[in-house]
Amino acid sequence: MHRLVPQALVSFLRAHPDTDVTVFESRTPQTVRMLADGEADLGVVLDHEAGDCGLELEPLGDDSLVVIGQAGGILAGRTALSYREVAEHPLVGLDADASLRRWIERRLGPHAPAVRYRTTVADLNVLVSLAAAGVGLAVVPRRAVDPRRTLDVRELQEPWARRHHLLARGVKDRATSAATTALAEHLRRAARSEPAFHEPRADTAGSPLPPPPEN
Repeated sequence: MHRLVPQALVSFLRAHPDTDVTVFESRTPQTVRMLADGEADLGVVLDHEAGDCGLELEPLGDDSLVVIGQAGGILAGRTALSYREVAEHPLVGLDADASLRRWIERRLGPHAPAVRYRTTVADLNVLVSLAAAGVGLAVVPRRAVDPRRTLDVRELQEPWARRHHLLARGVKDRATSAATTALAEHLRRAARSEPAFHEPRADTAGSPLPPPPEN
């Protein structure tokens, strides 16, 4: 629901004024169940959570998590960080019940580093704005960040941060409707149209972050 689906909806609904679309936001397991039960026609799911679900799947694009902060701030001179390094500094984050925050906390497990959240918000766009303004670092999906925006974007080194979107088709009607086929194509176009990020060169990857400010 961050850039990819909204962009596809705009182009599809303009091109098909007689077709309406109902959109649900849910975690991958629930989306897979809806598709398998015939309650949805298309879904955008995460690769490692979809698994062998028996649905028709195709690659759609990168959804890896990144670290963002104010341009020229404490991320300057780095290309990648571990989550433990990130957690040494004040963060801004999503509300405790946000699906992305719960997803990250499950991967961190019981030995997760303590985090100081300066504030939490419900909306990823607000979160990106706070990080860009220097309020704190944030961990967000790459697709949530407009690459033309002025802020520092760095890779998150954790293996679980590498994620990819898949386009999944439902089983309700194997003779897929023309509208569903068209919407799938608009999702593909939206994925292909994502501008590329320009990351700093890797020769500075070993540079340490500056120490966190004292309270």
